Amino acid sequence: MFHRVTYAIGSLAYFISLSFRILLKRIYQPNTIHIGILMDGDLGDMVASEPILPALKEKFGHVAIYWITEKRYFPIFQHHPLVTEMVDENSILVARFLLTWNPFTHFYFLQLSDFRKDPVFNFSLKNKKADDLGIRLNNYYHHFNLLEISSQLADLGLIKGQPHLYVDQEAFKLDIKKPYWLVHCKSNAGWRDWTDEKWSELLLRAIEKWGVQVVEIGMKHPLPFQHPHFTSLVGQCDLMETMKIIQGASFFIGLDSGPTHMANAFQIPGLVICGEFTYFKKYMSYSGFYQESNRTKVMFNPDGKAEGLAFDDVWQQLIALQENR
Repeated sequence: MFHRVTYAIGSLAYFISLSFRILLKRIYQPNTIHIGILMDGDLGDMVASEPILPALKEKFGHVAIYWITEKRYFPIFQHHPLVTEMVDENSILVARFLLTWNPFTHFYFLQLSDFRKDPVFNFSLKNKKADDLGIRLNNYYHHFNLLEISSQLADLGLIKGQPHLYVDQEAFKLDIKKPYWLVHCKSNAGWRDWTDEKWSELLLRAIEKWGVQVVEIGMKHPLPFQHPHFTSLVGQCDLMETMKIIQGASFFIGLDSGPTHMANAFQIPGLVICGEFTYFKKYMSYSGFYQESNRTKVMFNPDGKAEGLAFDDVWQQLIALQENR
């Protein structure tokens, strides 16, 4: 009970402080449209939604945009020229308060109902606009990619666009020999993973055929693979470093994941290994380069999860992409 009380009081105090600060900005900047965007809990969704920023700028003119999320995601848009401030969400209860009342000129919640649940009070966040549009967790990929969902929730209709990311100007600290291919082999929940054996065979053949240097990124569970041309940086890089590594790659192979969305944002040619996911046997989560370019391929296992995708199919697709470069 004490934990609930302190959580509620702390969240309310933070919400009041944030609201007061934004209201003051509106008073001192009366000719600016102050836009709050709430999206947290999914790196790929954030990156995919980036094109709404220039679209909001075009729609409203002089804007100040505040992206509300967890601090660990701040590097995604911290250096974006159209984001005025990255705002710490603080707690899901604060998000609930903002959905009830907010201090912004316009406020957009970009996630679907029941995507996130408060760990203390056990309620789920609801998105009335998404519900009214009929976009729910069990059907969203049947009709739209991630940008199209976000753009509708931001009152922009269905838009197309190439996501963009911006990195800081600090010198890159890791010594990685260029050119290199980049691989991301493990998703957070493991639902979208291919198998270690197939990954190892793919990397070995790629190194032997093209003589490439390969770098692995990710948060945990590095691939059990060793080779003089292979470097694993799993668990060794923060988010900004990961963005810079992706930006510097000559080719990317990965799962449908946050790093893959970042590779799309940097327009790195690539191969994405996919399979059925929750309610969806096949879907397209990307806009821009990974949806349209012939230098990329999003391939699906037609018979189940990504882990069942045949090695030979992936290998032949990789050869085709290299011949097309």
